Amino acid sequence: MKTNILFLSLLTIPLLATGCASIIDESPCKTIRINSNPEGAKVTITAADGTEVLAANTPVKIKLERATGYFRGADYKITFEKSGYCPYEAHVDSQINPWYFGNIAFGGIIGMFLVDPTTGCMYTLSPSQLNCKLVPAGAPAAATTSASLKSTQGN
Repeated sequence: MKTNILFLSLLTIPLLATGCASIIDESPCKTIRINSNPEGAKVTITAADGTEVLAANTPVKIKLERATGYFRGADYKITFEKSGYCPYEAHVDSQINPWYFGNIAFGGIIGMFLVDPTTGCMYTLSPSQLNCKLVPAGAPAAATTSASLKSTQGN
């Protein structure tokens, strides 16, 4: 009888020491794909504190940290530049990961207040893909991204 209780206790400890979002989205980083039309635009990714995270040419795929600390999501500014085209700025913002609320049923208080906030898995980054159509300099229209078009439709 004592062996069964000990065995069951040892099985439940790992479950209590994990968070729901940490189980589903294991990595504290999120992959973001960045494209432009035309390709080859210089992309600069800057963190909210002004630190430059990356400077590269499109297309690029990068893993960005989801959080900057305990209960602090990470936000990024993405700047597109290409000679002969208007510069464009987009943003990748942290949002609460829907799996974080699974802690109510599975992860408990440890998952909700310790594991997921500490690992950063309580957040996700949105959008996960940016497709920027740059506008030639002097053209009347502004550059657009597929993410910005989705957010303005229906307004």
